[in-house]
Amino acid sequence: MNQILSTAFDGLFLYLGLALAFMVLAAVLRSPRFKGWRGERAVQAAIRRQLDPLVYVDMHNVTLPTADGGSTQIDHLIFSPYGLFVLETKNYQGWIFGTEKQREWTQQIFRKRSRFQNPLRQNYKHIKTLQALLDIAPEHLHSVIAFVGDCEFKTEMPAHVTRGLGFVGHIQSFTQPVWSPEQMQALLDKLEELRLQPGRATDRRHVAHVRQLQAASKARKPRQEPVAETADQLVRPPAPEKVDVLLEPVMSAPPSAAVDRDLSAQVSPAQPAVAAPARLADAAAEAAEPVRHGRADAVPVCPQCEWPLRKLLMQRGPLAGQAIWRCTNAVACSFVRGDQVLARASETPE
Repeated sequence: MNQILSTAFDGLFLYLGLALAFMVLAAVLRSPRFKGWRGERAVQAAIRRQLDPLVYVDMHNVTLPTADGGSTQIDHLIFSPYGLFVLETKNYQGWIFGTEKQREWTQQIFRKRSRFQNPLRQNYKHIKTLQALLDIAPEHLHSVIAFVGDCEFKTEMPAHVTRGLGFVGHIQSFTQPVWSPEQMQALLDKLEELRLQPGRATDRRHVAHVRQLQAASKARKPRQEPVAETADQLVRPPAPEKVDVLLEPVMSAPPSAAVDRDLSAQVSPAQPAVAAPARLADAAAEAAEPVRHGRADAVPVCPQCEWPLRKLLMQRGPLAGQAIWRCTNAVACSFVRGDQVLARASETPE
């Protein structure tokens, strides 16, 4: 009996150990640091496969000192007779939103959104550091952003931003020599002298410097005080400014026309003129009331929350070709009715 229990416990501990190892491995594979490392390795392999090593000389993970006493780390540098290409690698998935002038870009995966620094701004610092250290003209430095993950740009992709192996074609599009082989070799030797020694100690110091910069940036941002909302705003949000009626737009009569009709029907010439102001006030109050279903000349309102309804034409499904009415307060109300059902309800007297 004891032997059976011992064997069972040994097997249980083995399975628990394997499960724990699998969980740790999954956490490492999902970490941003590992994804960045994998993206950089993919770009490095593509450079050595696609670009001629006799023309292009590549360097990777180059850490350079900056004027403020810190450091900046460049993913890839490619020296060529046509200029120096500075590559920043991004291994992202999902949808990417961003423009050249924005400070931060947005990544969206299903309903989860996260922001990251504009890589063009990030590479701009790399360009300026190389320009100061190597004394290179700005027109000979080329910024390239390489997205290698399974991502899709939902905004217009800025210049010098590529996907997949697009960076290879972008680099090969430069064909005008700007340096002689001797000048390019001198730049390579100078960069080797100026770069910080590769290793974990350099990486740790660089990470600490980046964290200091991030903390200083957060401290400079003004703090936004929360705005107190009234009870009416919390209970019911304001109505939209306009109603998007897709089929047969219906215009409601202006309040002045409603007032004129009520006055013409209710006030006769034989009545004294003193009663006219009172009837005028009653007619104006009636015209200011919210639109109900009985008013066929205006956009109907939702019977649940009194928001305006929007008329839509179904394109697919069993109701294809039929019109429905849906509440515009989609966040808090789910009222939906067919056009014919709503018409019969509006004809029913209240």
